[in-house]
Formats: sequence, structure tokens, C-alpha cells
Amino acid sequence: MSDSIGLNRLRENSKQDILNLCTVLLDLLETILKNPKESKHRRLPLESDLISNKLMPFYGGLEILFEVGFEDGDDYIYLPDNFDHKIVSKFCDLLKKIHVENTEKSCTRNQSSICASTVDSKKSQSGLKNLKNLSFANRLDQSFNHVMIYEDADLKQKCLEKIPVSRLKSSANSKYLSYVNSNQDAKPFDERDFLVLELLDWFKNEFFRWINQPECQSCNSNSKMSFLKNDKPNFNETTWMAANVEVYKCSNCQILSRFPRYNHPGKLLDTRGGRCGEWANCFCLVLRSMDFDARYILDWTDHVWCEVYSESQKRWLHADPCENTLDKPLLYEHGWNKKLSYVIAFSRYECLDVTWRYSAKHKEVLKRRNECDEIWLVHYANKLTNKRIHLVNKQNRELRLVAEIVEFLTPKVAKKGEDVGRQSGSLQWRISRGEIKAVNELCDGFRFKIEKVPFILKYNTAKNEYLKQNEVVKDWKSLVFNYSNIRHKVEQDWKMCYLEREKGSLLGYAEWYFCLCTKTKINLTFNWTVFESGEVKLILIGVDDSGKKISEINLDKSNLTSPKDSLIQFKYLDDKFSINLNDKIKNLTVRTELHKGSGQNAFQHAQLFRQSLVDTDKYLLVIEFI
Repeated sequence: MSDSIGLNRLRENSKQDILNLCTVLLDLLETILKNPKESKHRRLPLESDLISNKLMPFYGGLEILFEVGFEDGDDYIYLPDNFDHKIVSKFCDLLKKIHVENTEKSCTRNQSSICASTVDSKKSQSGLKNLKNLSFANRLDQSFNHVMIYEDADLKQKCLEKIPVSRLKSSANSKYLSYVNSNQDAKPFDERDFLVLELLDWFKNEFFRWINQPECQSCNSNSKMSFLKNDKPNFNETTWMAANVEVYKCSNCQILSRFPRYNHPGKLLDTRGGRCGEWANCFCLVLRSMDFDARYILDWTDHVWCEVYSESQKRWLHADPCENTLDKPLLYEHGWNKKLSYVIAFSRYECLDVTWRYSAKHKEVLKRRNECDEIWLVHYANKLTNKRIHLVNKQNRELRLVAEIVEFLTPKVAKKGEDVGRQSGSLQWRISRGEIKAVNELCDGFRFKIEKVPFILKYNTAKNEYLKQNEVVKDWKSLVFNYSNIRHKVEQDWKMCYLEREKGSLLGYAEWYFCLCTKTKINLTFNWTVFESGEVKLILIGVDDSGKKISEINLDKSNLTSPKDSLIQFKYLDDKFSINLNDKIKNLTVRTELHKGSGQNAFQHAQLFRQSLVDTDKYLLVIEFI
């Protein structure tokens, strides 16, 4: 209990107030232990003398009750019937110890020390004057204390051993040099900014994984897992700061599996999975381990991310590891449809309300901010900051703060990339939270116009580039017409690459669109790989002059020819489709769909164009019009 927020805050009172608080709390808690079945001792009205005059006006009083296990009621707080007797007893022992430490100090009546029995009535009306402010203060305290974990030298070293530092620095350097050669920015980014991008990409695509529900501990399936209940953490789970444990039941083998929501980044370096809380928690440690000035960002509408200070830009950059996104602060309000209220930043030396960076609708946000007093929030955040401001150069921090306030007051307009829905979590989960606007990530994109033949389009996964006739076009997304939930994946350990579904998505697809201005035949090489129950479909869609779909056919490698009455005829031979089109078809769409798979890695069980990173001259997608 040495890290108890309530006990630490209790010690901030005057000596006499500490004695009075200990006496009041001990009397209450010991009465509860002696009469555990009498609920009247465990239900405390907020208007009672005990709460309003003896506990609420002083630091730590109510915080300790919440740590003991008290919960909010409408106009009261209460300790549930199944409270933990050991925790209550432990707090009694600690309070007795604190009382003994302060016994020799007398109660003095001066400006800095006021006894509980003589507290000015005005004091209870200011500062932590109501349960809302107190509840808010508890959340601020918890996160402000939590971020100090990132400063542990041994933990940083453990983290560094997990990061491929040399590889990421080399990649950042290469991209930075390329950027420098073509840069026209008024305020150019530096190599450290590029390193943040590399860390984000590595963390999302190689290191951490999203967990909607755990795999069954018996049959390793997660498709059959259903949520059963929330449970209290056991001793081992509590050691790693798990405040809650989700319990799931496998409908296949009836086994129960626990999903502890660990809050210790050291444990997360081993489990390497979770939801946004675990992602941001662990990535903040990654940033601090790489000597970036980083913040842990808590959004009151249920999301968490990071910020990193850019020396080149002289400002804080939003960094969301779940989304592999840097410097897109309006993403949540503009892209996810979030109704933001409070967004608070925590670092080793400050606590700051940064809501205004993440919204372009300040008036609407202000109307939703009713969980604490605005003036109190400013003062309380400053009070926390003043406790640790000595850990940073005060002048530098003040210059940063001035620049930050100017940024907050500057009107904002959403830029490219801030209008997309959430990418992390299953599609169903994202839609249910209202955090995704549409399934399509690109709609009505690139259209090829085939005016003369021969025309050849090729794609190489290792280089992630097309060869369109003799023109090189970077990135697989550049020439597609539509796509959704598809990404380019590089496995550095296996030295392989491919296109796969986004984590958590049930369907991924991509389409290439061709306007046929001349009569043509087509040779199509289209390579895919499946594992477990993964499935890939390859579909040709024919459209006439009016835009009406007149033919659709699956290209199946197990069926060597198409039905004779189809407007699209094909033969499959030597890993290649030979395709003949009816003259009525004036536009052709080549569509591929990635489905199914098993377990938590289902998204990886259907892959397109899988090849070695050294196969830079091999093309597994070839569309040839002849």
C-alpha cells in the first residue's frame, strides 16, 4: 500500500489534520470490520457530517475510502457486501502507523493548519468541494502517478531489448535522406520524427496485437469465445496492476479463460497484446526508452494514446499506436465521430488539459464538460505539475506551454487522413461504438483506360510497387479502384511480405477497374496463399456501356474452364487465367476478397502475392491485355 494515492495525499495535510483524519477513518473502518453484515455502517450519505465536514475538506479522506472499496451511489457512497476484509484491515494498520508518527505534534490554529473540528465552512465549498471534483481528481492522480513507471531504468532497458533499434534507425535515416532531397517544407521534419514513424509501424505491425477476446486455453480457438463476466484479479494478476479480469467461455469445449487487463507496461512487454489502454501504455514506455519526451493521453470518452515532442516542429505531436498514426489530432472528432469532453496529458513532469488540440468544435465541447469545475481543473492540474516541475528545465517548459496555448486557440481544419474511421478492433466493435463512418477506405479511385494493346500491369510485393507498362508506381493502393481492410505486411523475422486483412476485420477486398476502349483478350496471373480455413476469392465483373453489370464470375483454380453461357470465358493453365470477353463488356473490374481464417490470427490466413523480400524481380500479379 506504499503507493496508495489516498495515503500519500493524506500526508499533505497539516499534522493535526492528519491525526484527526486517521481517527475518523479508523473509527469508521474498525466499526465496519466488527459489524461486517450491518450495511448501515457501509452506507455514507454525502450530506452527512462525516463526509461533508470531516473527510471531504481534507486531502486523502475520501480517496482512502474509494481505495478501500467504496463505490458511488446517487447521493451517497457505499461499501459493497462482498468487500475485501483484508484490504480494510490493511488500511487500518497503515492509518494507525501514520497516527503514531504524528502523535507528538500538537494541533495549532494558524493559517496553514486547521483542525477538522474547527474547519472553516467555506473550505468545504472550494477545491474538492463535491464528489465530481473528487472523482475527477482520483483519475488525474492515478495517471499522474502511473507515468512515473516509464522512468524506471531497468524497465527501459528491458524495453530496449525488445526493439530492433538498429534496423529502425537505419530505415528512418534512409527515409529522412530521401525526404531531405525533395523537401520544401517551411519547417522541415528531422530524423527523429522519422524514427517515431518507424516505431509506430513496428509496434502495430510486428510487436503488439489487438485482442477482442482471448484464445481458449484448451482448444486455442477464439471464434467460439463469448464474454461471461468481469472478475476480481488474483494475487499474480494484481502484482501486474490488473484492475479487472474479463472471463470468457468457449462454446466448443466449455473451458473458461481469463483475460487480465494488465496495467503494468513491464508485463505488457511480455503479453504483447490488449486494447487501446494496453497499446498506449506500452508504447509510451517504448518512446521513453528511446529517449523521446512523451506523454500518456487519457480521453474521457474511452480512448488512450500518446504524444511525442518534436524538436524540429517545436510542438507536441499526436501519436496513436493503435492506428499507426502521427500528428492527426482531429482524427477522433472528425473521423471517429467522437463527442470529446476531456483529454488530459500526463508526463513525468506535468499534467495538462489538451482537449483543445483534439477538437475544432470548442463551443460544443464546453457544453459537454460537466464532470468537474473548470477553474478547479486548471488549479488542480497546475498543482500536480508543480510537484514535479523540477524534473525539467522550467524555462523550456514555459516556452513550450506558451506555444501550446497559442496552438489551442488557433482555429483548426481537418486535414487529409483525419477523416477515416477507427482501424483497430473488430469492424463490428468499431461500428457499434460509432467510430467508423463507412466500410470502404477508398471508393471510386484509380481507373485504367485501355486504349491500345498490348498493355501490361505488374505488381511486386517486396518493393510494394507496380510496373505499368514501363512506369514505376509506388504503393499497392495507388492504382486500385476500391479497397477495404487490406494492408501491406512485412515479416522481418521470416523475410516475407504479402497483402493481408486488417486485424479484427471479417472481410478485406480490393478492386482494379479497367475501361476497355478496344477489343482485347486478357492473360491474368494472380497468386494467393491460404492457411487454416482462410479463403480468397477472385471475381471478374463485366459492365456494359450504360454502367449496368451484365456478368460476374468467380475465377476458381479448381475449375479449369468457365460455363459456356457466360459472357466471360476463361481457362486456367500453368498458373495463368486466359480470359475472353464478350463485346458487350465495356468495363471490367478485377475484384479479390479475403475471408475467414481461424483464431486470433485469422486475418493472416488469407494472403495475396506472398513472396520473399529478396524477390524484387518476381511479379505475382500480372494483368496483360493483348
